[in-house]
Amino acid sequence: DRYGRLLGDCKAGGVDLNRAQVEAGWAVAYGDFETEEAGARAGKAGIWAGTFDEPQDWRDTHGHGLVERKHGTLASIGDALREFFRFR
Repeated sequence: DRYGRLLGDCKAGGVDLNRAQVEAGWAVAYGDFETEEAGARAGKAGIWAGTFDEPQDWRDTHGHGLVERKHGTLASIGDALREFFRFR
């Protein structure tokens, strides 16, 4: 994405796990699944049962000086291997 993070679509048994998390109220929609988020909000499911700071709002007030990792260790190893073999 525009922040250099590694993103992907996760599916299990034909179920879109990203969508399922938003529908269940355990994730905030970011660019997709706004309809699913609206349903979760209306039903006060998961995180919508109470109050919380949305991730972007929290980062805006607390993110100064924090470094966000682009992705996990395994992905970093994969990046290093790709770089190594790219020049061979």
